[in-house]
Amino acid sequence: MNERNAITDDSLALWYPMRKRIYWALIGIAVGVFIAGFWNYKLVDGFGNEIVAGHTIGKTSELAGSYGERGLGFGFLFASVAGLAATFTACNCVVFAMIPGLACADRRLSRSAALRAFGVFAFAVVAVCLLYGLYIGSLGAAGIEAFTDRSARLGRAQVTFTSLGIVMVAWGALAFGFMDGLKSRLPAGVRSFFARPLTQAGIMGTMVGIFSVGRPFPVFRDFLVYAASSGNPLYASLAMGVQGLGQIAFMVLLFLGLVYAFGSRLLRWASQRPHQPRLVSSIALFIGGAYFIYYWGLARALDIGSWGFKLGWYH
Repeated sequence: MNERNAITDDSLALWYPMRKRIYWALIGIAVGVFIAGFWNYKLVDGFGNEIVAGHTIGKTSELAGSYGERGLGFGFLFASVAGLAATFTACNCVVFAMIPGLACADRRLSRSAALRAFGVFAFAVVAVCLLYGLYIGSLGAAGIEAFTDRSARLGRAQVTFTSLGIVMVAWGALAFGFMDGLKSRLPAGVRSFFARPLTQAGIMGTMVGIFSVGRPFPVFRDFLVYAASSGNPLYASLAMGVQGLGQIAFMVLLFLGLVYAFGSRLLRWASQRPHQPRLVSSIALFIGGAYFIYYWGLARALDIGSWGFKLGWYH
């Protein structure tokens, strides 16, 4: 491998032997399962419900059916709080696994390139939420009750997040070069399209937008009831879009902080050693994907999660 290709090519297969790549992938899976196993949902859900929502708009279970009294404007406030409250829940924390890939999305030494990738990401998040909101608004006050029933919510969450976890692990496997044989069979134009930073940013944003489809968080459930009670699909769509921005608000601040505080270093690193940020983002995909698959899929189906509760560490 000549020196020039070593600098410009970010293919992990060129930089790390298969044994090393398998090792890093297994580390990512182990970290994701460990976090999922010890996840204290009562703590993080309680923070969102009692601190974020409780100290801003009050008890959301009492606000859910108050659309007739409070109206359109309060719904947008409710939406933003519902998004913020979900920031660190089990259905949203994986959003932070997307940051490495976005921060170093483009090897061009340009802060604007990173911001452009994040803009595409945010646009995709909001677009999915807007479409989902149209559906929620069409359900009306009667339909939303069945839709947000606890068993329905948890079943939807299990399917949605397990599926997203599988996609993330598959994406990580592609990045690690484990599926090069399959990838080589795709037309060159298709491979080129999906390798573009903005395409990948859009896919990440779409996935994060879908988080709202599966989210069973009580505050979010109450917001859905409020929005659907309007009987106006357009309004529910706009409110859901605001919620989408709320759910990535903390990520936006963190991303902007990284770009403006360390942007030059990050982009120089991505340009000079492209395989290293690619390794970090690939491991992050395995962590996030393993977390989703274990927490929402295996642990719920086989009752092999909630380790902290079973050990008596959490109450």
